[in-house]
Parts: sequence; C-alpha cells; structure tokens
Amino acid sequence: NKPERRDHAGKLLIIGGDLHNLSAPASAFEAVKKTGIGRIKIALPDKTKRLVGKTLPEAVFLPSTSTGEFSQEGEIELLDQAVWADSILMPGDNGRNSQTTILFEDILRAYNDLTVLTRDAVDILINNPETMFGRERTTLIVSFAQLQKLVKNYGEPTALTFSMDLVKLVEFLHLFTQKIKASIVTLHQNQLIVAVGGKISTTKVAFDESKHWRLELASTAACYQTWNPLKPFEALIQAVYLQV
Repeated sequence: NKPERRDHAGKLLIIGGDLHNLSAPASAFEAVKKTGIGRIKIALPDKTKRLVGKTLPEAVFLPSTSTGEFSQEGEIELLDQAVWADSILMPGDNGRNSQTTILFEDILRAYNDLTVLTRDAVDILINNPETMFGRERTTLIVSFAQLQKLVKNYGEPTALTFSMDLVKLVEFLHLFTQKIKASIVTLHQNQLIVAVGGKISTTKVAFDESKHWRLELASTAACYQTWNPLKPFEALIQAVYLQV
C-alpha cells in the first residue's frame, strides 16, 4: 500500500556523501521524492556545505573529518536527526574513514527503526557484519560480491561462488536468513533475490551487475518498507517489481 496523502507518507533521513562525492545522497533524494515519501532530510558532512549552499534546504550538516567524511563527533546530532525520522537510508558515497565507520556502527546500535543500507555504506561495515545481521528492521541491498564477503566475515562455513546455481543460493539464503535478523536483496544470474526470515522471492531481470541497480532499489525499498512496517517481505517484492 502506498499512502494517498504525502503528509501521511512517512519521514526519511538519508545519511551519506563526503566532500568528494555527493551523487549517492543526491540520487537517493530524487528517487524517494519521486516514489512518494512524505518528508526528507539529508545528513551531510559540514565540509560539503559550500558545495550545496542554499540549494538543498532539506540538508543538515554534521561535523566532518579534515578530509571531508563524517566525523565521530557528530553522533549526538545525528541521533537527534534519527529520532525525527521513521526510517533511515544509507545510500553510500561516504568514504572509508575509520571515524565514519565508528559513527555508522554507533547509529545502528542506537537507532531501532528501519534502516536500509547499500553500496559503500555496507562496505564500511563489512568487517563487522554482526552490526547489520544482528539488528532488527535492517535491509541490505548488496551485490553478490558484497554478500560473499559478508557471509565469509560472519563465519559461515558455506562458500558462495559466482558459479553456484540459483537453487543452491536460494537454499542457502532460506536457511541463513532464519538465523539472522536482517533482510537481504542481491542479484545473481540475472535474478533479483529477496530473502526475509527464511522467505525467498526471485525475479528475473534483464540486467546484470554492470547496471547501477542497488541505489535505486534501496531508495524504493526504503519508501515501501516505511509504509508497510509489518510486511517487510511484501514491501521488498513490490520494490523489486518496480525495477523490472
């Protein structure tokens, strides 16, 4: 279900970007606005303020490192912004700074509502997958290569390979997502796979990993899961359907 009125369509906080790249949060902003989310804020490092200026009134600027990524000093202010939101979208382009990693880990521990992560927002946490896998109301929109690393770093004995057939991957995700709390969407052999609590959906698509599918899908998924908090599986399937 999609709310008919925008003032009933939820509040979303987008967290991403650094001094050198703002394309992910900018694209996510346009995508969620187009999908129909009610209200949006974008949290950016304060060193980007001179780039954005007054062109983005929805932006809030947080302390940044000397190189322009999010600083750990911004945690309290970011949590204040998170309290305002019904859900969080982390679309990437956040760099790989250790302070940003700690900040993201702390936010995921402190914030209890829906959080959707994709691209290098996942990469920055990939060495500690429990931060994401052990968290309720978490959706990971990941490439197959990212899924491989996450599963390996989590200590799973099953090795995922690009040559494995779809049935074996589906069987693995069926069992794996019964053990973890997070939801997973990935792409393998031109099939978008949704895995939530042991439930699996596969949708054949005409594109492969060369298409930049994760950001758009994560943005759409953040909207539909915000609107349907009790139906995360169905909301993700709807988001996938809108991509094909």
